[in-house]
Amino acid sequence: MKKNFNVDANCVKVALVCALIYVLLTVGMCGLLSTAYAETYALTTVVVSLDYDADVVEVQDFNGHVWAFDGCEDWQLLDVCSMVMDDQGTEIIYDDAIISCCYDGWLEGWMERVCD
Repeated sequence: MKKNFNVDANCVKVALVCALIYVLLTVGMCGLLSTAYAETYALTTVVVSLDYDADVVEVQDFNGHVWAFDGCEDWQLLDVCSMVMDDQGTEIIYDDAIISCCYDGWLEGWMERVCD
């Protein structure tokens, strides 16, 4: 026995348009999400300046770039500071942001251990 299915042409058009919108939004959002997350990286620095009045610590990486963050409380000159950096999704480093800082030792004590 043969069955005939009578489908309304407008219903098919609406279903196709909805499917097309869904695909376009899904693909578009995947493209946006893949570029929305910046990469992070680790950076080792040494404390080169402390401004207790402004509560600012300046650190220098081994390429000579100087970075600054707030919070002088326990930092001293020549402390080694390990930082997690956010590259802001760009190739240049001058717009990178400091995510976190962590004490990693004292430079002279570190050099004594490495050089012995």
